[in-house]
Amino acid sequence: MKTKITLFTALLLASTASWAGGYQLQEYSVTNAGRAFGGAGIVGDDYSAIAFNPAGMTLKGSGVQLGAMAMDIHSNMDGHLNNGPRVGDKGKLRNFKIIPHGFGQYAIKDFRIGVGVYAPFGLGTYYNKSWFGRTHSLTSEITAIDINPTLAWKPAKWLSIGAGYIIERMEARLTNMVAIAPGVERMSDMNADGWGHGWNAGIMIEPTKTTRFGVAYRSPVVQNIKGKHHFIGRYEGISSTKLVDPEHVQLTAYQEVGDFGLSAMARWTRWSRFNLLSIDSTALSKANPALSPSQVDENWRNVWTISGGVDYHYCPNLTFRTGLAYDQGAVKNPEHRTARVPDSNRWIASIGASYMKGNWQFDASYFHMFWSKARVNSRANTKGTTYIRGTYKTQINSFGLSAQYHF
Repeated sequence: MKTKITLFTALLLASTASWAGGYQLQEYSVTNAGRAFGGAGIVGDDYSAIAFNPAGMTLKGSGVQLGAMAMDIHSNMDGHLNNGPRVGDKGKLRNFKIIPHGFGQYAIKDFRIGVGVYAPFGLGTYYNKSWFGRTHSLTSEITAIDINPTLAWKPAKWLSIGAGYIIERMEARLTNMVAIAPGVERMSDMNADGWGHGWNAGIMIEPTKTTRFGVAYRSPVVQNIKGKHHFIGRYEGISSTKLVDPEHVQLTAYQEVGDFGLSAMARWTRWSRFNLLSIDSTALSKANPALSPSQVDENWRNVWTISGGVDYHYCPNLTFRTGLAYDQGAVKNPEHRTARVPDSNRWIASIGASYMKGNWQFDASYFHMFWSKARVNSRANTKGTTYIRGTYKTQINSFGLSAQYHF
């Protein structure tokens, strides 16, 4: 029964489909994905600067953008519980997730007013029901939606500044099996949701018409998650936890050279603030008072994401792009890696294209993530005695399409 509560923790923190380690997503710009997010927010070829660097909104006039990226996740886990033989099938984690986004802004002289709706966090993972780690996880779903109104101003030809307010809605669900007697297992099912608030801001400097630099910051977002917990068919109650999405700082650069655009990005995310997570569940308290609150020793580290991209303007209406990125995983070692967070270092290779016709622009992208093998050797929680041990092999493919209309 101790296993269950850790799974809820893992649900909130899982991210086999992330760009920045931990559980952060960046898949809300098809054009930026095509260049592996080099120069995100200051290239000026879509309206996603609202989310990446609000100062970059001044590069475009009035318009709207709608798009989506599809994430195809394949992960296999071979291992066992404690030191015994594997009892059950290998873990096969499969998921196909569509992540939509929308942005719009209006230009008033040197000002831009905009709003973005996008998913900075999101996951849906589904293990096969007969896998040996089913008491650690079966199904987990998480959806986080940000509503991000923003304002940007260009006080000088070489300087732009911008800032926005973030309203975030998070919903989550988790199921897993619980062994209540030898050969007898029952389902545990938890649903939770919450609201959080934060802000983002950025500066963009243009020393020449073809050179740009940007600095952007996103603040922590505090989520007080609460929900219902149905435990092994006997107990019902309320679960709650406090989750702090960490802040990050992003540095970007963009340089035009003839028909080419060269872009780069370095992002630092402060995951080291995430050391210990404590979760209360009245359903667990009813089953056994010693089970709640449950504490999970996470001990994550700060991470860097480094990327670079190239755009080739083949003709006025058609642009091709490509990019490469290296992304650190937030989990330090196998002792802190779980079945729900098989996070590891990865490389990302991407390609993309944009076609313009009249006031319309259509964008497409593809990227592939090459994940390092991730070893797991962790307990369910600080009081648990059952270890899950094994190795994850993961790869992710993503396809994106978007359309823009310029007023």
